[in-house]
Amino acid sequence: MSLALIQESAKEVRRLAIAGSPLAVGDFRLKKLIAPLEQAGAKAPVFAQVAKAIGDLVNGKELDSATHLLQLSTLLNAILYTQGQTAVEGDARELEVFATNCSSTRTTARVLKPLIAALTGPGEGRYEAVKTAFERGTFKDLRLVDPAIHALGDNYPELADFVAEKVLPAFGPGIVPRLKEKLDLKGKRVDGRRLKLMHHVDPGGTLELCKTALEGGSPDVKVAAIECLGQHEECLPLVQEQVESKNKALRAAALEALAGYDRPEIAKMFTDLLKGKALDLLARPFRVIRNRQVLQSLLAEGQRVLEQTVKGDSDQLERFAAILDCIAERKDAECETFLLQCFAQCEKLAKVKPAKNAIFGGADIVERLASMMCSIGSPKAREAVLTRRDILPAGAFTQVLGSALLAWPPEKVYQEFAPLLEQKRGAGKDKGDEIQRMIEVSTWDETSRFELLDPDSPEDQALKKVVWDPRWLDAAIKADRQEIVCSLARPGHKGALDYLLKTVQSKKDVQTGLIIEALARCQYSKVTDLFIELVIRKSKNASRNWEVLYLLESVRHLPPADLPKLEAAVPKLDEKFADSFLEALAPLRTKPN
Repeated sequence: MSLALIQESAKEVRRLAIAGSPLAVGDFRLKKLIAPLEQAGAKAPVFAQVAKAIGDLVNGKELDSATHLLQLSTLLNAILYTQGQTAVEGDARELEVFATNCSSTRTTARVLKPLIAALTGPGEGRYEAVKTAFERGTFKDLRLVDPAIHALGDNYPELADFVAEKVLPAFGPGIVPRLKEKLDLKGKRVDGRRLKLMHHVDPGGTLELCKTALEGGSPDVKVAAIECLGQHEECLPLVQEQVESKNKALRAAALEALAGYDRPEIAKMFTDLLKGKALDLLARPFRVIRNRQVLQSLLAEGQRVLEQTVKGDSDQLERFAAILDCIAERKDAECETFLLQCFAQCEKLAKVKPAKNAIFGGADIVERLASMMCSIGSPKAREAVLTRRDILPAGAFTQVLGSALLAWPPEKVYQEFAPLLEQKRGAGKDKGDEIQRMIEVSTWDETSRFELLDPDSPEDQALKKVVWDPRWLDAAIKADRQEIVCSLARPGHKGALDYLLKTVQSKKDVQTGLIIEALARCQYSKVTDLFIELVIRKSKNASRNWEVLYLLESVRHLPPADLPKLEAAVPKLDEKFADSFLEALAPLRTKPN
């Protein structure tokens, strides 16, 4: 007996059970099934019983619809459970079993829904949402495995890379079969991510697959395979073969994979490459190369190129820039000495004009040198930047300010740079904007949603300890710099409180979330009432939803004792923001009063 009609009937009955039994009366979709069921009933009487039950439902009264719908549903389920197919064709084989580091959790749908949307859909703020959820441990739930795998192909590379490097490896080897299902060795970058991830969680089990990918994969997949095989010393001959590849990306990947090995043949290869004209492929490998002889050869070449450049040979600028790229992020004493020697020549370097058809000149090189000096972070490097602050290009102001904050007392920093806040145009305004950004970054609070500092950067972490002279707050109010006022506002400062309350009610572009956070920090007694007023107003007139969502993030700074007042405001909101509002209240529920 064919069950297609029964299955179709069951589908429609389920739909009506969700919609409500009164809607089943007169339903045209069920009505059209009566005739074919009656025809089939000539051979199988059970079909006729179903046709009669449908007729009783669609032609009956709404008062009896619930009873008729239940009888029809019971009949259909009985047929499906007794006559349905309980087996599939195919050979029996043992299932692959992999260990996993997660399980089912009690995480609610309200928490998972926006996270799944961030992993699988478009929109702004998705990276921050995923990163925050990962840090909170939300990704221990198995229901997030498939959405996270989907995110490997996201159009936003930072999100896809974060999922590949942080989120999915935490699930353990159990995700390998899911990754392997969609792996296409002839595919694009997403397939390269899948291959690297598979190798990361199961290196031994995927080694042969990586070799196969190197032989016949697409360029993107081959690059991933080279990175994986480079972690196995016995596979180095395969990687070395790719140094001669015609594909630039494959050559670069092979060189980077080989740079981690201090072997004579690899050292000779890099030394020979230094003699060539194109050094762009060597930048990433040289940042991790271990052989000291090769590093000394690079610095000697850099010294030679520097001497020619300061004499006015603009054709050497590009090569000098490439050498700087090669030692970027290195902390070796030899590299610091070389950079100090280069920076001592910054006045001459800045005067070197760009070569014909070049995109940068000597001033750009000086800015790059200043940035690298700050990255070193030593007292000598900072002092070198500050000593030459008056002759450095305007683009190096970030490095000058950063060095001053870490080397000078707060009052000297204020006296030197505070007048820049009131500059309204040109380089002076740009410097004032940079001061504002630095204040925001250095006063970043761990309770904020977005992390402004790099936890792996010693320079960024040092900024968290910076003390700003109290006079900066008054200077910011005078210059109408609301972001600085929000960052530096403190209890007991009446000028800051008056400024914030006036600004939040103005018609100009206002960052209401930052102001609410600042008012909470200032212990303003009516901050919760003001927050509710702003949310209700903006949710009803929001032309840009993200404004409301950013405002909701500030609710975590409100007093936990005001939680009942906040919950009572939910019915007054536009319904599309109700769930987001309730979710934003979650931190307050666990916060001590």
